[in-house]
Amino acid sequence: MLDVLIAVDQPSMQKGLQAMFQERDDVRLWYNGAISSQPRRPAKAVGYDVIVVCGNYPDMQTTLERISLLKQRYAQSSFVLMARDLEWFSIAEYCRAGVYGFVDEHATEDQIMCAIAAAARNDLYVSSSIIDRLAASKVPDFQEIFGSVTSTLSDIRKLSERELETLKLVAKGMSNKAIAETLFISEKTVKNHLYNVYKKLGVRDRTQAAIAVLKALCLPQK
Repeated sequence: MLDVLIAVDQPSMQKGLQAMFQERDDVRLWYNGAISSQPRRPAKAVGYDVIVVCGNYPDMQTTLERISLLKQRYAQSSFVLMARDLEWFSIAEYCRAGVYGFVDEHATEDQIMCAIAAAARNDLYVSSSIIDRLAASKVPDFQEIFGSVTSTLSDIRKLSERELETLKLVAKGMSNKAIAETLFISEKTVKNHLYNVYKKLGVRDRTQAAIAVLKALCLPQK
């Protein structure tokens, strides 16, 4: 079970998340250090697995400062950001601050759960609605934003059908076990597919592979 702190100020958003996840047995929600009405902390010494924060403050710097304060207190926690508007440069800044999941305020339960699960593994997840908005915006200098990830759309096309299926599920924040169950293959086969994906895309891990997918989705089709 994942311990997830809901560090948002809006009561309506808190209630919405609580209603959304109250029937799940794989996530335990906390609010300001308390679960339901019990004034106690998670048993885990490191704090929370994932912290959900809101990005709808007056400016990005305010959000980054809030994340920084939480990171100082819960150094081992990863973050999911719920934000109305995001740009490529802001995603890069949030990634550097420890945010791995990105969803908007209209995200579904599945999207939020994918973001939480991915963040818990330090994998990148960006919801489809955010990707659609980014794709409609000006294409940025990906090399400047994401450093060593140089994969292009043509690199993505080098992947086999099965490798691409596996990579898409990685980009959705799914674990190897979940991917294996979805594709009806073994976890060892999933690892083999990912090894081939990393080699063909010139990346070294799941996060970079997910970034490669984002780039491919947002680059102009040729």
